[in-house]
Amino acid sequence: MVFKHSSLKWIVSLFLLLSGSSALIYQVLWVRLLSLSIGSTSVSISTVLAAFFLGLGLGSYFAGHILKRFKNTFKIYLAVEMGIALSAILLLPILLNLDYYISLLPIVEMGLGLKFFVVILLLLVPTFLIGTTFPLLMSIAIAHENEIGTKLAHFYAFNTTGAVAGVLFSGFILIPHFGLDGTMYIAASLNMFIVLIGFVLYNSLNISTNTLLISSPDIQEPKKLNNKALIVLFVTGLSAMATEVGWMKFLIVYTGNTIYGFSLILAMFLMGITIGSLIVKFKKIYYFNTQKILFFGLILLSIALLGARVGLGMFPEIYGQLNTLDVDPFVYRWSKYFVMFLLLLPATALFGVLFPIALKFYSPNITTLHSHIGKAYAVNIIAGIFGSIIAGFWIIPYFSTDILLTAVALFVLLSSFLFINDIKIMNATFHWSIFVIVFIFSSSHLAHIDYRSMINIVLQRHAKGDSVEFKSTIHYIKEGQTGVISTQSYDNYPCVIYLLNNGLSESWVDICNENDLLLNEFLLGEIPLLLNPHAKKAFVVGYGGGTTVKALAMNELDIIDVVELEPAILNAVKTLYDDKLPTDGDERVHITINDARNSLLMSNNTYDIIVSQPSHPWLSGASNIMNKDFFEIVKSRLSKGGINAQWVPLFKIDVATLKSIIKAYTDTFEYVVSFANISTIDFLMFGSNQPIIFDYEIIKRQMQNPQIKSIFQQRNIHNPNDLMQYFALSRDQLVKISSSAQPATDSNLLAETFNSRYHDIKGNSIDTLGFLKSHFSHDIDKYLKH
Repeated sequence: MVFKHSSLKWIVSLFLLLSGSSALIYQVLWVRLLSLSIGSTSVSISTVLAAFFLGLGLGSYFAGHILKRFKNTFKIYLAVEMGIALSAILLLPILLNLDYYISLLPIVEMGLGLKFFVVILLLLVPTFLIGTTFPLLMSIAIAHENEIGTKLAHFYAFNTTGAVAGVLFSGFILIPHFGLDGTMYIAASLNMFIVLIGFVLYNSLNISTNTLLISSPDIQEPKKLNNKALIVLFVTGLSAMATEVGWMKFLIVYTGNTIYGFSLILAMFLMGITIGSLIVKFKKIYYFNTQKILFFGLILLSIALLGARVGLGMFPEIYGQLNTLDVDPFVYRWSKYFVMFLLLLPATALFGVLFPIALKFYSPNITTLHSHIGKAYAVNIIAGIFGSIIAGFWIIPYFSTDILLTAVALFVLLSSFLFINDIKIMNATFHWSIFVIVFIFSSSHLAHIDYRSMINIVLQRHAKGDSVEFKSTIHYIKEGQTGVISTQSYDNYPCVIYLLNNGLSESWVDICNENDLLLNEFLLGEIPLLLNPHAKKAFVVGYGGGTTVKALAMNELDIIDVVELEPAILNAVKTLYDDKLPTDGDERVHITINDARNSLLMSNNTYDIIVSQPSHPWLSGASNIMNKDFFEIVKSRLSKGGINAQWVPLFKIDVATLKSIIKAYTDTFEYVVSFANISTIDFLMFGSNQPIIFDYEIIKRQMQNPQIKSIFQQRNIHNPNDLMQYFALSRDQLVKISSSAQPATDSNLLAETFNSRYHDIKGNSIDTLGFLKSHFSHDIDKYLKH
């Protein structure tokens, strides 16, 4: 049996669907796995993405050379798919244990260049192979000149549809239920399924000869390549990735900085591209002058990009209206996502329209298409790298997302001038110039992105249902590496300034009363010193409002190393203390901007105290430092008798997630106690490699320190017994309540993906405080020195 040419089209479509799906699953997985060791800052993640796309670009570029060397393209393609699967599986144990390998390097700090080199070294083979798949399949499936445009659009649409499926399935189903390692095997199985189907159908497909050698009978000689199309591919590639970075930065505030939010926004972007590609499947569009299509297409794209910026600028108002609706949470949530999708759809669809048209314009016949499509595809991908770097490393940090989106829209509009002499319209330059002026004028007067309105709307959503709502004032706001950092106060108590990241409270500072400190942050710094009064070296994960570092600095420590992920946090805190940090001037305090996990990995130091006060455990990045793998790193950096203090905020996490964190902690540390602050809904765990003993005489002596005494008295803590009222559960009790749980690890992401499993767990609840209180026994006698 030999398949007809139309059957080959659908088989190739299936391959592209599966290949596109696996590629995006790999991208999500590799970003997450590498963030564990390379770091979870936006710069580190951008570095991983740049290396990923560089591999794709190199693969696409060299695909043409592969086609020229081998006659049997289909067998080469199947070998490539097998190579992707095998290299991904072989890479998995390396990525899962990269922490250990990095710790063996004879270096103190892992700079950006070294990070990029390590990522390229790890990902080059699989990403190079992935980059060759689209050009190779195009050489197999497109055999006649009259079908170049429609088939390119058709196949590109299937490839991006697979990418959408890969992003959504990996974020919402695969990773939450199978973990990072299980999802990797599933992605590899998609590649191997392609190989299996390919070999089963090999003889029936009848494509043993490289179609690079076949051309339509009416072609006498290759037509000249249209290099203007490469410029279009560069412009659209750069602007697509730059706007994706900007949109992601803005919309993640509403979706949440989680794997779900990331997957949703990326899926919206790819879905729009798919719709655009499907539009140009129809032959009628190719009857028009291609230069005119590209000219007006770029103008329409610039308008759509500006429209998206304006729509995002108005989104806080739309979001506010949605907040007032009394509807089912599911309807509310997906209504919000649907509005986001509609705002981005015109621009993303036009990206999908212009790509296949530009490819056909670049190479209008079979011979040049097969030999040069990889080069054109590579230009688009490499331009995307430039776009993401320009957006993430330069424009957003030093200017703003609003300026980025405006600049990209103007950049696309100006690029349309490339075709001004080809459209053959009278006074075209004059009319184009007038339009540019109107465009610039309009862009400055239409709605802009306003983060103040955005943060206020998010706060209103979190406060929905509160019996009393107070007016708030934002004092500081800045786009940071991890989110939008702001400080604000409420009119009922203007002295308390809250520190927020994407509208979520991280800490607070009372600027009118220096003794009124956030108790849980103070205890994180003070209790380890009560347990280890001879401590000399401390390491703190996260500066926050500075309370924990201040608590440590009140004692006779020699070194206090602090690692803060977000520079804007420090700048926000400085605004509360006359443009300086409360610990400035203390030579013992050393602050480094880096990922805490990466800092501990690269350090050979051991510490007497390690305090970890991450953000909410369900946020990307924070979940990396609230699992067993991180706890093991912490344990390895503790000196004998050293104390680890771990903060677990209970806001918006479920009982099952709390159990998994407790299980991970008690599996790591042999000696553990826990404290709870019911008023702030916070849970603290303290672990050690030696027995934990509270010596009341030491505690009394410590409480005589004037600074410490004043702060404790502010909370009606006058003696050791008052302090022990916050004691929650012993290690035995913690082990008992978490015995049925699976420990949170790097590979299962239990803390970050709990929403996908919430209803699957019998008896699960979001009343974590109630769950803990039901087990409180204040069984502290075994920890007291008698």
